[in-house]
This record gives sequence, structure tokens and C-alpha cells, in this order.
Amino acid sequence: MSKSNQQSETYTQHGLQITYPANWTLEESVSTEEIQIVIQRPTSAFWVMTLYFERPGTEDLIESAIEAYRGEYGQVDEQRSEKRVGEHVATAVDLEFICLDLPTTVTLQAFATDRFTALILARIRTRPESTASLVREICNSIQCEEDFFGFTALNP
Repeated sequence: MSKSNQQSETYTQHGLQITYPANWTLEESVSTEEIQIVIQRPTSAFWVMTLYFERPGTEDLIESAIEAYRGEYGQVDEQRSEKRVGEHVATAVDLEFICLDLPTTVTLQAFATDRFTALILARIRTRPESTASLVREICNSIQCEEDFFGFTALNP
């Protein structure tokens, strides 16, 4: 994690490479339909990347996640954009809402490759800029097998 000048770990499984802060924990869950990678800061944030091998549309994944947050928290403000995730352009939405009386920000990003559609969900409770910066660095570090071997990235 070059910008933050802290030690990092690198996850290299399933055709992915992701760099994350060494003091965060990583867990993965694998099934035949999807792979989920969860990276957590001990107290205030988490980052989840789910790979869907049936390759649903990026907009469908984003909309489903937004509706789930609205169902749970009611008033949810959203700001749409495009963001870079490694070498990929992702459909992105930042959600802001109140959770347990704390301002909370969730960033959703989705992109597709020849092998999977990825949905990234990052939640930062109080949105300290240093944590938000680390979350951006995790996203920027992502490399997919497709990036190395030149498969065509798709964005349905």
C-alpha cells in the first residue's frame, strides 16, 4: 500500500491478485456459483468482493444491493459514477445513510470480465479519510487473470 506507507499483504487465488493492509484480516468463501473475499479493518471498515460466474449484469447487481440497503435503512442517499478497479472501469454508487446513529458510507462497484461479474462493497462507518483512501488502494490494486493474458473485458 504505497500511498499509506504501511505494510501490506497480497492475496493471489482464483486468478486474482489483491493487495491489502497487513493489519486487516482476509477471509474467503468459495462455492460453485461464486467466490467471496472479505477484507476487514479491525474496528471500522470492511471490503467485500464477490465474483459471480453466471455473469449477471453490473447494473442488476448494483440495483439489487441498493434495494437491500433501502429495505434495511430506509433513507439512503446515492451518488452514481464510474470508477477504476485495477484495469477495469466499474459502474459505481456511493450510498450514505445512518446506522446505529452513525453516518455510514457504502461504496458499490461492479465490473465484468470474460469469466465473472464482480461486485465490490466497501463499508466505512465514520468515513475517516485514511480508511477511505485504503479502500481505494485495495480497489486500485486488483489484477485479474484476464489483465495478464489479454482476455477482453466486458461491461454488460
